[in-house]
Amino acid sequence: MPQSPDIAHEVAARLLADTGDALMTGDFELFREQFLLPQSIATIGGTRTLRTEEDMRRTFGQIQEHYARIGLDRLDRWIEVALFDGPDEIRSCHITHMLSKSGKLLNRPILTMSRLLREGDRWLIGGTQYTISAESPHGQALLSDGPPYSPKSAGGAAEAVFQNHLDRVTRAYMEDRFDLLMAAVQLPLFLQASEGAMLISDIQQMQEDFNRSVTRLRVQSVTDIVRRVQSAEIIGEKRIHGTYRTHILSRDQLVIPAYKSAMSIEMGADLNWRMTSVMHPIGHLTLPEGPGESGGLGPGGPV
Repeated sequence: MPQSPDIAHEVAARLLADTGDALMTGDFELFREQFLLPQSIATIGGTRTLRTEEDMRRTFGQIQEHYARIGLDRLDRWIEVALFDGPDEIRSCHITHMLSKSGKLLNRPILTMSRLLREGDRWLIGGTQYTISAESPHGQALLSDGPPYSPKSAGGAAEAVFQNHLDRVTRAYMEDRFDLLMAAVQLPLFLQASEGAMLISDIQQMQEDFNRSVTRLRVQSVTDIVRRVQSAEIIGEKRIHGTYRTHILSRDQLVIPAYKSAMSIEMGADLNWRMTSVMHPIGHLTLPEGPGESGGLGPGGPV
């Protein structure tokens, strides 16, 4: 199969349409046919793995109950970005608007990144990441099966690997070392935030984003970036999804309020861990703009 963006978009859009139809009609069998098991679900604040069809059926039911509670009448969803990441994998990002019968938007737009895997002649969803908090009603519907979801505390091998990666990326920005950043990134890099998705697909684009970010840090007199892992979980054999809190400081003052983000890192053939996606929370996307600067997903997507 040719690995063109158009074909990746077509595959992602077809899966999105089928899952959307299943969710709106309550057709679990149609929904189940679009997913691989085990299935990982990640949010800003927590993860869950669906291992059996019964796990998926219960989660499907919880989502249906959530839709009924908020008065959902229509889902408007569209693909923002889709691209091949090898011959048998597509990474895509879509936006969801939840609407009432009168057309009222029931919540903020939700960005979701999906990992699509080819099994024979079919494409299936292998995992999803949502830009919502684990504590939100939607997050609870996705992550919990009975009692409220409680995020895992940091500690253990996954957390150590994740913290080490955070420290590598932080050092790259603080020391203006693009080489250190590139050693910690796998392109293409997906960035998700409430305002939209961004895809950094090549080194030049990464360099430009890095330079803007470093400049903004200097303009705002940033003296330190403190980032601490809050949870991390190994998903499959070579992927870790985790959450962390960031404090951006100018001496002893916060430049912006501390915020929580989520990130996925994956192990390459050289056994090095590299980030593949970053999710930022609502309302914490940019540093204040300096003179002559425009806003963006800074300070750098990964920061």
